[in-house]
Amino acid sequence: MRSRLLASAGALALSLGGLWMGAGPASADQSHCYGWGTHPNSYSSGGIHFLNGTNIHRGPYSDCDVLGDGYSSQGIDAYCAVVNSAGNLWVYLHDTSTGVAGWSRIDALSWDGSRIDDCIYAGIYYTR
Repeated sequence: MRSRLLASAGALALSLGGLWMGAGPASADQSHCYGWGTHPNSYSSGGIHFLNGTNIHRGPYSDCDVLGDGYSSQGIDAYCAVVNSAGNLWVYLHDTSTGVAGWSRIDALSWDGSRIDDCIYAGIYYTR
């Protein structure tokens, strides 16, 4: 009887422990945010500028960590661009005022539509 009671208590403890462990927030997989390091500086038009409060992300997706914000009074070096798997155009850039480098969506920037090359594929470029 005692061993059956201990086994039942142990099973109950494991069940409750599993429920407790499963009740925590699920962590989203952000592997798509990494591996986007520096890229060739293939943009020299000067036609891309920050709007006020432009987020600079770790990778070219809105759910990637925000590393900083760019403002219209700050300098910017734009390097190249990619279209992510959601079909959005993102620019790899460097905020020359803060030193933060990362990705911003093109629609969160002021862009004159001048040609910007793809970061990955030679011969592909984007214009407005």
